[in-house]
Amino acid sequence: MKRVPASLSFLLVLAAAPSFAERVQVFSVQGADCAECADKIKGELKKTKGVGKVEFDKQKVELTVKLDDGVADDAVVAAVERAGFKAMVGSGHGAYLPHPEYPAGADVQWLSRDGSAVGPLPKLRAAAKYTVFDVYADWCGPCRVVDERLRDIVGKRTDVAVRKLNVVDFESPLGKELGPRLEALPYLVVFTPSGKRIDIAGADMEKLDKALAAK
Repeated sequence: MKRVPASLSFLLVLAAAPSFAERVQVFSVQGADCAECADKIKGELKKTKGVGKVEFDKQKVELTVKLDDGVADDAVVAAVERAGFKAMVGSGHGAYLPHPEYPAGADVQWLSRDGSAVGPLPKLRAAAKYTVFDVYADWCGPCRVVDERLRDIVGKRTDVAVRKLNVVDFESPLGKELGPRLEALPYLVVFTPSGKRIDIAGADMEKLDKALAAK
């Protein structure tokens, strides 16, 4: 019997060993109202056999998932549904839940929907009214709490105007324009009718109510 060289034996062992391939798939997520919703989805995916690393793009609302070869896309879609959301195979269809409409007749304007700069805020305030500049992002859950409170306020008070500013990202033109005061979201800038400026960081409703009563 011929002796097989050690190097050849090593190659034969590699050829005989089973191979485990991975693939990467992108899924569009719908129905979420914050970036933190991804934590629920990741929790379900951890329970799913054959699912590896999971990344979430909060801007595109998309999951990038590593899957063992043979794991169907349906397994990920089912896990997302168990977390309370919807998923579609492929990119380009991710979306957060839309914000509810403001009451008819309310003094509300969207000054920036895409993170574009708007210029000095004092020049954009409503004359003879309390003007609330609401800096938010679709992926910010607490921002939706503030939005709900503002909808309630302008539905009852005609002396309050709301100006919506979707910052999108802290590095957007709007984010840079707002400067170092913008450290986190939610972020509100309130101008009293006399022009006094009050900055509010976070979903602090007590500070908001005080600002809307200040002289």
